[in-house]
Amino acid sequence: MGTDRSSLQILEPRRKERKPASARLARLFGARTRRVALLVGFLAFACLLFPRDPAFEVMTLREGFPAKRDLIAPFQFYTLKDRDRLRDELAAATRSVAPVYSADLAIEAGTRALLDSLRTVDLSAAVPGTRAFTRLRMSGLSAETARALSGPDGKRIVVLAQRTAEAAHQGGCLPDLQSARAQTDAPGISIERDGLRVHAPWGSLHDTATLRDQAWEEGQRAFPSRPEATQALQELVETVVAPNLHYEASATERLRANARTSVDLYDGLVRKDEKIIGSHEIATAEHIRKLESLRAWRDRMHPVTEWRQGFPGVLGRVVLLAFLVLGFLGHLKLHHRAVYADTSQLFLLAVLTALVMGVGWLVVGQFRGYEMLIPITVLSLSAAVLFGPAIAFAATFTASLFTGVVFGLELPFLTGSALAGIAAIASATGVRRRTDFYRPMLVVALAYAVAILAMGLVDGARADILVRRALWGVGAGFASVLAVTILLPLLESIFSVTTDITLLELADLNRPILRRLMLEAPGTYHHSLVVGSLAEAGAAAIGGNPLLARVGAYYHDIGKIDKAEYYVENQSNARSRHEKLSPTMSCLIIESHVREGADIARKEKLPRAILDAIQEHHGTTLMSFFYQKALSQDPDAEERDFRYPGPKPRSKETAVLMLADAVEAAARSLTEPTPSRIRGVVTRILDARVKDGQLDESPITFEDLARIREGFIPILTALFHARVHYPGSPATDDRRLAATPDVGPQQREKSRLKIDHS
Repeated sequence: MGTDRSSLQILEPRRKERKPASARLARLFGARTRRVALLVGFLAFACLLFPRDPAFEVMTLREGFPAKRDLIAPFQFYTLKDRDRLRDELAAATRSVAPVYSADLAIEAGTRALLDSLRTVDLSAAVPGTRAFTRLRMSGLSAETARALSGPDGKRIVVLAQRTAEAAHQGGCLPDLQSARAQTDAPGISIERDGLRVHAPWGSLHDTATLRDQAWEEGQRAFPSRPEATQALQELVETVVAPNLHYEASATERLRANARTSVDLYDGLVRKDEKIIGSHEIATAEHIRKLESLRAWRDRMHPVTEWRQGFPGVLGRVVLLAFLVLGFLGHLKLHHRAVYADTSQLFLLAVLTALVMGVGWLVVGQFRGYEMLIPITVLSLSAAVLFGPAIAFAATFTASLFTGVVFGLELPFLTGSALAGIAAIASATGVRRRTDFYRPMLVVALAYAVAILAMGLVDGARADILVRRALWGVGAGFASVLAVTILLPLLESIFSVTTDITLLELADLNRPILRRLMLEAPGTYHHSLVVGSLAEAGAAAIGGNPLLARVGAYYHDIGKIDKAEYYVENQSNARSRHEKLSPTMSCLIIESHVREGADIARKEKLPRAILDAIQEHHGTTLMSFFYQKALSQDPDAEERDFRYPGPKPRSKETAVLMLADAVEAAARSLTEPTPSRIRGVVTRILDARVKDGQLDESPITFEDLARIREGFIPILTALFHARVHYPGSPATDDRRLAATPDVGPQQREKSRLKIDHS
């Protein structure tokens, strides 16, 4: 009894988890609130992408294409210069500014003081070995220069060096004259000295190299027959005289900015009522430049801050966008209820559409005339793979209209994007492997090219423009498919959406967890394979996802791995381990395979859809044998303590999995599994699940149940058909009880009455 009490204490938290109807209403209200918030946020994002001047977005010129109507200047304005020409003029204005340098008076004073000290001292005493000679060497002069300074020409060398230094500092001495001159086209520089800024031509400036040359020439004139004195003068000047000009970057940049501001941005005039382009006239770069100038002057005359003028247009667009989104949501609510109820999936669709519109904003702003590069096909392909072709088609149509309204795009974009999107959806059907994306890549690229060429022929565009745009379209097709292949794993992980590509990878029976199930629980493994075949057939019969149903069946019982010996399909003898356990403890052990399976699924990072299959495949069904056994021991035993914790199946695939799991076990227990008996067992099992309310939360209808039954029966008949008994072969009735994991030999007769509850 102690074991029973502890078991009931373990069951107690499960009782507390059951929530009243008010909690369910709160969850529904919360989902509705999240949908409203998502709608408002999406519309706000769309408003941020609105063109700044909707009136002129209606008239869009594309080079090489004819204008739809006459464009007349509503006021007089100046035309902007060509971008390349304006860039060259700004660069020329920048280089024409003379760089600013400041004179360092401290350097000049230091040089002057050093040369004055050499001039006043007795250099004749600076012979090798004396302190004066050592001081000359320490100042950086060579021994030859020190000896020359101590000679008869020493004073004159110092005087000449002083004269050269004063001339260099007065004119200005730079670190590198050639590099400074290469950075500007000005005839000189500006020097700030004592608060005044004066102009200095390049010819009056010096640097280390020019000082060396000047000192050498001065020495040769003064000492024509004494090269050592000339060399001493050159070395003394090079050692003592330092550059006294420092570059002033901030002052120079201010002058350059002023010079750029003075450049005229305009080079022409368009008078009021002058025709910019005529109807059906082929647009050229000059026409487009005038139109851009008109928009720029319009923005200057009517700032965006005057929101009252543009409010009616913005309001109209918002109303149109709201109707489009609400219409799409209504379509989902009527035909795809599961997606409509899942806010995360709605958010995924919103993110994909926002991504397309964000790229569209860049394309419209930077590549005007190439609106077909807006990647609607990224949404089409992603939605087709993630949600199926029906939702993908509706999302593509809505996103095309949405983008057209936001950016003021016309029929060519809507037609082209719709054609490319339909081609993408059609080519995505049947994509189950990463390599299958090569076909959509070619189809989408071809669809883009055909759409662009067709619309170009309708508009009468030039052949060279048409070919260039078609090539851009082919590139956009390849790029969109590559983007989808990169995005899909990320989207699956973030939004818990499972594609057929992932399901096929999970269907590999060589995956470690399935191999472990085969080795440690072989009976359960074989049972899972059979249930997978049944679930696949049932899901296909009612329009569900057969692959999801089959893969979910492969993993639905992985929680039995750790306690495989407690389940009859894995027992090698007729004696059950449950004979020595209390009903409550047996119930806890059997029930634990759902919880442990969910833990294994999380550890293996299986998708949410597989986790749901593990948790929902028993729903809240009753473990009837243990309940009856408990009643025989304690008449006050409560039925709810012997039910699985749930939740009940909430999708077609998990509902089919529950039914397939039950009918497989029941059919295996038949002594003579004739087609009529199999049909009777399947019908009883399905009716029992409906009567027990296990399918109340799933979208399964009675018509679906009939189709599921007809899908199960041929497979079960093929698997469990009656076999001929050969002489000497034991005819046993034990197979009738194979589906009840808690049955021992002494309960066989009772179990015949309870087989429908297995």
